[in-house]
Amino acid sequence: MSEWPIKSLGDICEINPRIPRNHSIYDDQEVSFVPMAAIDEISGRILTKQTRLFGEVKKGYTHFKDNDVLFAKITPCMENGKAAIARDLVGGLGFGSTEFHIFRPYGDVLPEWVFYFIRRQAFRAEAKRNFTGTAGQQRVPTSFVEAAHILVPPIGEQRRIVDLLSRAEGIVQLRREAEKKAAEIIPSLFIDMFGDPATNPKGWRIENLDSVTQIISGVTKGRQLNPCETVELPYMRVANVKDGYLDLADIKTIAVRNKEIEKYKLLPGDLLMTEGGDPDKLGRAAIWKGELDLCLHQNHIFKVRPDSGHLLPEYLRELVGSGYGKAYFLRVAKKTTGIATINRTQLGKFPVLIPPIEKQKEFVEKFDSVRSIQYQQVAALQKAEATFSALLAKFFTS
Repeated sequence: MSEWPIKSLGDICEINPRIPRNHSIYDDQEVSFVPMAAIDEISGRILTKQTRLFGEVKKGYTHFKDNDVLFAKITPCMENGKAAIARDLVGGLGFGSTEFHIFRPYGDVLPEWVFYFIRRQAFRAEAKRNFTGTAGQQRVPTSFVEAAHILVPPIGEQRRIVDLLSRAEGIVQLRREAEKKAAEIIPSLFIDMFGDPATNPKGWRIENLDSVTQIISGVTKGRQLNPCETVELPYMRVANVKDGYLDLADIKTIAVRNKEIEKYKLLPGDLLMTEGGDPDKLGRAAIWKGELDLCLHQNHIFKVRPDSGHLLPEYLRELVGSGYGKAYFLRVAKKTTGIATINRTQLGKFPVLIPPIEKQKEFVEKFDSVRSIQYQQVAALQKAEATFSALLAKFFTS
């Protein structure tokens, strides 16, 4: 690969091409329209295309045609990986968001070669370092993409490598689909065993959450404490609590009084629930399984400790994470612009369906079996993604 020439993207592509002045496109001619939301950042495909008249989109939108490569230039779409190759456009013509950079490769370069180059995490990280503009409106400048260096093998070698990358990416996609299907089994199992909580067809007893659990808020950050009375301990924060699992990659510590440790420490089986923030964080919940010997939780997370005679944590997590639970939290939450939060009182009033404990135990047994399958699928996906990333690094690193 070292013998391959290194060129700039500006050398091998026409970047952000304009419609020729002498075009023969009529205003009533149909063309494709692709908004930013139509591009799937995971698969790198255009999911849906609208059809519009040329006269409606010829001004104020970005122009492209079949086999052009679209690359989102604005944050956070760029970091998320929004990019795609335009294919099967109406009349071969497309228009879309002004927040796209367009790459039109010259004849000796495949569009897939450019696509795989710009989709790499390393390229996106470098693009981010070259952002211009103000916070929330930062963009990748044209000057950066024009100057970006790319290895350019002969066209035949490009085809061979693109075929290999396409196969590897196809395996990743299959793994994603398998992981997604595995993740859907547990909610289906829950509905099958307990019925839809919204209608309670099996007539289970209903209690408020605070009558069958202990609900405890956590440690407040930034308190002025006497160092002689405190100890620094790891704690769970909102970033650690995902929807159904804990992300323990980055665990921070917090100062707490020695006499407060007993109140705030986590025990295996505690359910950690976020109080909100972004609407998608509202009521997210995960089970603490004793991953650390001693760990606390902060005040933006509720610790919900079920009464073991009435509730099992696995059952409760699925209930609060169901559509029924999410609908309740969104309904009672305090909402401001882009933010939704619940307080302890609202959480305590959450109506909990309480099947017999033996029924819940049966669910947990099946849950554990399905979770094992899900973990296998996640591991397989991670391995496939790592292999694909390694191939990208191999072929695009000089």
